[in-house]
Parts: sequence; structure tokens; C-alpha cells
Amino acid sequence: MFIDPHVHCRDGKQAYKETVAHALAIAERAGMTAIFDMPNTSPPIDSRNAAVERIALAEKADSPVFYGIYLGITADPAQIREAVAAYNELKNVIGFKMFAGHSVGRMGILPEQEQQLVYRTLAECGYEGVLAVHCEKESLLLPEKWNHAHPITHAYARPPIAETASVQDQVTFARVAGFRGTLHIAHTSVPETVRIVQHEKRKGGLKISCAVTPHHLVFDESAMEGQDGILLKMNPPLRPRGMNTELLEMLRRGMIDWIETDHAPHSLDEKMEPPYLSGIPGIAWWPLFAEYLRQQDFPEQAIERVTFSNIAERFGLDIQRTRRMTKDRRADYPFDPYRQLAAELGQAGPARA
Repeated sequence: MFIDPHVHCRDGKQAYKETVAHALAIAERAGMTAIFDMPNTSPPIDSRNAAVERIALAEKADSPVFYGIYLGITADPAQIREAVAAYNELKNVIGFKMFAGHSVGRMGILPEQEQQLVYRTLAECGYEGVLAVHCEKESLLLPEKWNHAHPITHAYARPPIAETASVQDQVTFARVAGFRGTLHIAHTSVPETVRIVQHEKRKGGLKISCAVTPHHLVFDESAMEGQDGILLKMNPPLRPRGMNTELLEMLRRGMIDWIETDHAPHSLDEKMEPPYLSGIPGIAWWPLFAEYLRQQDFPEQAIERVTFSNIAERFGLDIQRTRRMTKDRRADYPFDPYRQLAAELGQAGPARA
């Protein structure tokens, strides 16, 4: 019934956090039709062989949920050409991911000339698929502001301008290079980003989309001031009060193309203690997110568009929207980031062991 086009499974050296098989099992129980996996794993998924191995894990899981995967992009033209060949060959490779700034996994391509090289190489290869970009401009981050004793400082260390400046860079680089694919701005957290995307859509000549996470809709940075605020550390961070409600209205008006959870599980120790990793789980909460939109007076047709059809159309996937019996698996994860939202919606989760 839902497609989540932004999920971080782990396997490899980080299988204790999440696996493809477990994520697919959770997705099935959440009533999902498809998930798309991100490449910033350890080791990263940036080659045909790595993709084949990853797809084999999904096939072994024998899940009815479609498993798609993004290949990670580097600044090496040979690697990009290999990625394009894999995309053309393997149906489960649904697009590419570029990190225009470091996040978990340190796959960032920081120099602007290297980002430009990515777009030129993709254009030369005739690539017309999706390039999802994590937009945070490293030179505008303020790491000196981060203090783990005051979790809200993570929001100050990664200010909104870092996102919007990077988005504008990507638009410029894509246009100059003659990029023929779709530039997708992942996990939009700032209303100005949406306005940039809308401007480019009106301008024409560049295929572009953007998405928002549930956490950037329901929380603002003040949520990090509580006792467990460190658990809500993610990249990009939560934003000042009001930005989340503006993003919700933009989603309602069709200015944001879809919802994606950025499902990124970590152990409780990794969240609460060094290295204080960024990311929260999300796929088990999809029924809750749909109910949240209903209670925000979203029509069912609009909910269907932002949770399924807009995604399937953008990625050119011929998959049918399925309905199946669901089972609450939120307790599979070490903490519930949406506990308060669930209580407000009258959908408290199961007791934890």
C-alpha cells in the first residue's frame, strides 16, 4: 500500500542495526509494497558486484515487498559509468545517490568541481534515471556549535542555509551539464528548498522532485530539548518551529512530491553515547503516518499520491499497490521516536520487552 523510497538497511559490518531481510519483514507487516535501500553502508554499495550481492539478500528473504536499491555515486568517472551500466542491466537498481555533504557513512563528495563532474559524466552516459542527493553544503556547517550535552545544538551546527545553498548548487550543476535524469532532493527540511524546486519546475528544462520525512513534518528542533532529545539527532536536523507546519502545508498543496522515512536504525548506545549517530527508524510506523495525514484532513487520494503513485511514476516502476494484513512491529526497534505522536493519535505501540 505504501512505497518508502528512502530506507537504510545495514547488513555487512552493521547487520546488528538492521538487515535487508528484517527490513523487508517489517515493511510487509506495515502494509508496504516497496522499499528502496540507500548505499552508505559498510562497505558501501557503489559497484555492480555490491548491488548483486545486496539484491541476493532480498531474493533470499523471499518477500512480497519489492526491494529497490540506489547505487552510491563517487567522483570517479569509471565508477559512474559502471553504475550506469548496472542501472541499465539490473531491474532492482532504481537510481543513484550522491552525498553533497558528509552524513553517516562519510560518502560525501565535497569539492564543487567533483560534484559538477558527476553531472557531466551522467549526462555523457545518457543517464535519464533518478539521482537522489543529500544536500548539505559542508563549508556552511558549524561543527563547533555541537555539544552532546545540549542535543539541540546539532540543529545549530547544521543550519538551514547549508541545505538551501547545496540545493541551489545541484540545480546549477545539473542545468550546466545538461543532465537528463531527475534531480531528486532527498529529505527536504526547509521550506525555501521547496520554493527553489517549485521555481525550477516552472522554469522547465530540468526534471526535479523533492520529498519530506515524517519527522520533519511532526517535530521542530524544540523536541531535542527534552530528556531524550539526543535520540532525535538526524541529518538534516530538525528545524525551527514553524518550518515543519509550513512543510505540511506544502505537502498538502502538492508542492512536495512524496513522503520518505529516511529509516536509519542504530543501537541505543550509538545514539545516546559517542559517536551519537544521526538517524531514527521509520518503516514500522507507516500506518501511523497515514493516520496522521488523515487527521490533518488530507483526502485519501492525496495520501495515495504522496505515499505511492507519485513515487512509482517517478521511478517508472510497474508495481501494483497491494493491501495486506498488518502487524505492529514498532517494538522491534530500540526506541520509538514517534511515541508522543502515536499517543496523540490514539495509536500507542506495543509494550517493549
